[in-house]
Formats: sequence, structure tokens, C-alpha cells
Amino acid sequence: MTADKNNTIALILAGGRGRRMMNSDKGLLLWRNKALIQHVTEAIEMQLDRIVINANQHHEQYQSLNYPLIADSVSGFKGPLSGIMTAMQYCNDAGYLLIVPCDCPTPPADLFRRLARAINASDNASIAIANDGTRDQPLFGLYKTSLLAELKLALANNHNKVLQFVMEHKPVIADFSDQPEAFKNFNQPEDML
Repeated sequence: MTADKNNTIALILAGGRGRRMMNSDKGLLLWRNKALIQHVTEAIEMQLDRIVINANQHHEQYQSLNYPLIADSVSGFKGPLSGIMTAMQYCNDAGYLLIVPCDCPTPPADLFRRLARAINASDNASIAIANDGTRDQPLFGLYKTSLLAELKLALANNHNKVLQFVMEHKPVIADFSDQPEAFKNFNQPEDML
């Protein structure tokens, strides 16, 4: 199946605890007079029509954004793979999920286009991820939803490292070295300055 706008849903991951951000819900932190999640949704809605937010706390605030909201089906803040697995269960009519974290307010304007081109050019890849010119960015990726069973098995075996899971599936890499600043994420309070 070829990835296109009709069979892809964007998943914005906002399900973490924000431990490094003094236990603040990162998606709701203000930057340039808007919550980080708003920056991300505005950038992504220019690329895809359907957006889902994965959040495990502050549901009322996230629901005010008027996008479908899903909480991890596995309790205990198990990490991004849990959010991705839950979204694959929820978005069972989609062939692909475009994954974007909530703590990066300036994702590339052509993120979906480049990732789709990379995965569509591959014979059998089930994941395409961005590379910012310095490192792979597995949370900026296009994932086939057919990975659901493998994700469930990985999480059942306490295998919750995103990069490890992705690399086990031999992803195709989309080159974004021309815009490394687009991947700046906010992990600590000083990043917000």
C-alpha cells in the first residue's frame, strides 16, 4: 500500500510525564504565546487532514483543541511506543501513522511528503524516519499500522525503546539535513528561552 494523505493519520505524542521539564506536561507549556501542542497541530494540519493526540493527563485541556484524544491503553507511562500502539488500535482504518512529538514546535513543513516519498520508494519498509543531518529522529516517522502485533509483543516483553524497535525493522531514512533546526525539541526549562 502506498502512503498518501487519504490513508495516513497524524499522531501527536503528548503522553509523557515531562520529568526533565520539572514534571510539567510539555505539550501545554507556553512558547511564543501558544502551547507547544498548538504549534505542532498548526504545522501538521497543513500536511494531513486527520490528527489524533495521545495524552495521558490533562485531558480537558487537550480536548479543547478539538482533535480526537486517546490515552495509552497500557497504564504507567510506558513511553512513546505505548502511545503509537494505542493509536494503531484506535486508527484501524488507516494504513499509516505520521508520528510527531509535542515538544518540537517547528516540525518541517514537508515532513509527511518526504517521509511518504521515502517509504513509497522502498520495496518493503514498514517505517520511514527523518534524519536531521546529525542523528536519526524516530519520533518523526511514518509507520505502517500493520506493525501493531509486533508493537504489542515488544511492549508485552518490556521492550519500549523507540529507536531499538525502529532499527529492528530496518527503516528507510529521509534526509532533512537541510533543516536541522526544525527538529529542536524542548526537554528542559532552559530550552524554552
